Amino acid sequence: MSDSETSKYEASGVSHTGAGSALSALLQHILPSREFCPGFPVKADIGYFANVIDIGNGDGIALCTDGVGTKMMVAEMMNQYDTIGIDCVAMNVNDLICLGARPFSMVDYIACSHTDPKVFGELGRGLAAGARQAGVSISGGEISQIAEIIQGIDLIGAAVGKVRLDHVNTGQNIQHGDLVLGLAASGVHANGLTLARKVLLGATRAEQQANVNRFEESLNRTVGSELLEPTTLYVAPVLAMLDAGIELKAMVHITGGGLSNLNRVQKDNIRFVIDPLPDVPPVFSLIQQRGAISDSEMYEVFNMGVGFCVIVKSANDADQVHAICQQHGISCHGIGYVETIQGKEVLIPSKNIKACGAHFQKV
Repeated sequence: MSDSETSKYEASGVSHTGAGSALSALLQHILPSREFCPGFPVKADIGYFANVIDIGNGDGIALCTDGVGTKMMVAEMMNQYDTIGIDCVAMNVNDLICLGARPFSMVDYIACSHTDPKVFGELGRGLAAGARQAGVSISGGEISQIAEIIQGIDLIGAAVGKVRLDHVNTGQNIQHGDLVLGLAASGVHANGLTLARKVLLGATRAEQQANVNRFEESLNRTVGSELLEPTTLYVAPVLAMLDAGIELKAMVHITGGGLSNLNRVQKDNIRFVIDPLPDVPPVFSLIQQRGAISDSEMYEVFNMGVGFCVIVKSANDADQVHAICQQHGISCHGIGYVETIQGKEVLIPSKNIKACGAHFQKV
């Protein structure tokens, strides 16, 4: 969103400006490390969903890490931890497949103020359920009791996959006329929870705790249950598309940044025109109405019902993608197309907004 608009997300405690500056400060020291191990070069740029290490013989190992963010606070308020592990797995493996990689294992890191066997048992149950859906092992992990630093629990994962180097996909072959397909999200997933909680439940932790089990008629469930709905895993359908030989020009996980994530593809001079927009799930309409949030901020913070995008060349490819998604119980819609421009942007004509980089603004 533009600087002239008031950011509800910034006001809720998430600073894009601060995060960008902090990342730049970190990267000035991290990026030179690529020269420390020349025998295993890094194949993608920083800023993509995952990266690939060349391990020789044309093979690559894909790596990424991510966590569940403040969605864990919803689990804590509801005292329900048996699905949050699914989110941890999904946030990682959904990033890995964006490269065309096949995930095969994960490790987890749990930071906590204290250990509770019941809670950890539920966390393990969710991690195992996510691993089963993704077809990966959980090969290790770490528990860190740091009560002086953290109150509650934080859950983070790291995933590894394999990919042939000549199959690494960063969207480099996208071209004019390609089609954008949107795979449905199950809900908020694991991004934008800080804003969603404060809008729907209240500004303070006490207010949120008091309202988390409030039934919301437009959702036909409690607010807490809606926000805790597990992130959809897209591994099985996307791997099925690749195995079927469908030419996927790019695969994009719609996480923080919303549909502006399309701009992360490693191809310049393209515009993603998102038209027609799919129907917006009720939870996002409720957040926007209750919080008086602009379209530009909603589409920047939330997935707005689209959890993953694939870019294909032809209508025939799109039909095959639709069929595979249907087989896996995931709704899929054509939501746009690619055209050639100078620069790179995501344009949503019906909302009169566009994103150049990670932020939407009014056209």
